[in-house]
Amino acid sequence: MSAPTLISDTELTGLLKNVYSQFREKVQNLVTPLLAQLEKGKAGGPRNMRWGGNNVFFDVVVGRPAGSTFSSAGYFPPDTTATEVQGNVGVVRAYTTRQIDGLAFVGTQSKDAAFTTIARKTMEEIKDASTLLMQQALHNKSDGIVANVSSYTAGPPTTVVVNNPYNVSLAGQGALLISVGDYIAVVDGTTLAATTPTIRGRATVTAISTIGDNSTLTLSGTIAGTVSSDKIVKATASDTSINSATNGLINITNRGGSYSTGTAKLHNIDTSLYPIWDATRMTAGTDTPDVNQPTESDIWILIQKIAGRSGKDAMLRPKDFLLMTTPGIAQKLMESMVSQRRFTAGEFSTTIKGGYKALEVCGIPLVQDYYVPAGTIYLLHLPSLAWVDAKDMGFIEFEGAGPWRWLSGRDAFETTYGWYGNLACLARNAHGSIVNYTDTARFTHVV
Repeated sequence: MSAPTLISDTELTGLLKNVYSQFREKVQNLVTPLLAQLEKGKAGGPRNMRWGGNNVFFDVVVGRPAGSTFSSAGYFPPDTTATEVQGNVGVVRAYTTRQIDGLAFVGTQSKDAAFTTIARKTMEEIKDASTLLMQQALHNKSDGIVANVSSYTAGPPTTVVVNNPYNVSLAGQGALLISVGDYIAVVDGTTLAATTPTIRGRATVTAISTIGDNSTLTLSGTIAGTVSSDKIVKATASDTSINSATNGLINITNRGGSYSTGTAKLHNIDTSLYPIWDATRMTAGTDTPDVNQPTESDIWILIQKIAGRSGKDAMLRPKDFLLMTTPGIAQKLMESMVSQRRFTAGEFSTTIKGGYKALEVCGIPLVQDYYVPAGTIYLLHLPSLAWVDAKDMGFIEFEGAGPWRWLSGRDAFETTYGWYGNLACLARNAHGSIVNYTDTARFTHVV
């Protein structure tokens, strides 16, 4: 008896058709919890300031009201006044660009020919890329450094091993802020203090592999002279993002006391002259009992230090504050409280902006965000932060000309998504951090 015809037989190859569903799923992690909390437009959150061309200026009363006394004979005390200084903040510009061949527009217009149109795909992707850029930048600082160079191989292929995202030691995986397709520049690390740091060269990241906290970037070309003290920044063909990024939590909280004076000082207010302006900084193992175990007691001490310094008390107005840390530190906090609570979905009952669920620690919402530098806990006072607006995030166009532009000499089009603005801190001393906890867990998109 002959064998029946099977669907896998080669004789049926020409008969069978491919059947396509309409499902199209994004599998990259696109959550941006910090950006969601800092976005404008909600009472109890950051305030808004409008930029006018020559920075935005605001007044800070750094002196303590003084001069009052008692007198049995009715004499008046000498005159005195509390010192006030002006802070100021400018705007930075952020962009994302995509280019599309004209035939791609035509070839994807029919739902029978493509899962979605190239125009819709591009619009979604450009918004996602811009949102991720802002999420990363708000965790960073204004110098825009995304990683340190550990080693360089000219190849081929040309590779560079990077670590220490944000230029912060042991902050996480080297490629935390870098993706395949990014156009990067290598900055001479010995020239960072110069008015114009030296750029060794530029290249596109074509592949990434990560072992531990060391990420190997494969580059599209060589960058001569690269050494282990150099830094990685995002770039364009004509300039780079060095010293051109938005303010972020690292310089707002004055991590390591590195953003107090000189050109690095925040909003042009020198904390060596006005120490009351400074953020509260604690170091695990020095200001806390155990470098390996964060506790609610550590956070309570941070709350009291900030309250005593600024008058902004998280125990009195907990909804004005936000705790933010890595999933690894959150895990250790939960382990320290496991005898007191069951960490079910019900425990994460507090809903904050963006629809994120938060666990309450000392009555304050705690958000896990893997972009937080490893080993760090932030306590942020949201009402003392402010968006500086010059242009809302959106497509770059002039007087209704539309978001798409012709590419000169080609049947192709280009569109750019952009934002002009910055993040300001009106009361720096209302914020604080605990750094340098042992934090080796990595729950991130970097694989």
